[in-house]
Amino acid sequence: MLDIYNITDGELEIMQILWDKGEAGLQDILLELNKTRKRNKNTIKTLLYRLIDKEAVKTVKVGLKEVEYKANIEKEKYLAKQNKSFLEKLYHGNAEKMVLNFVEEKQISKEQLKKLIDILESED
Repeated sequence: MLDIYNITDGELEIMQILWDKGEAGLQDILLELNKTRKRNKNTIKTLLYRLIDKEAVKTVKVGLKEVEYKANIEKEKYLAKQNKSFLEKLYHGNAEKMVLNFVEEKQISKEQLKKLIDILESED
């Protein structure tokens, strides 16, 4: 078994579809992915097999030969783990440095910053 949370960008696109739809067949996944750019069916199959090997996705039988795919991890848990990993890798776990960097680089608007302050003040 591979790390369930070690998901590549290509695999993440598939996970996003499964999180949004709940379950989807290969054709449905291809249709969604092809909305942004053309994808090779065999490549998508390979990515799905990798996700199954990682236990991030499971198959659900819907017919004699037909299967659908379903996310085996919750989007919120995945995002929380990735957020923590990002914070550790780039800011040594220091959220203050991260937020200050976004403010200094003008990656966060005054409105967004005000919203953050409102959230923090409402926690007391």
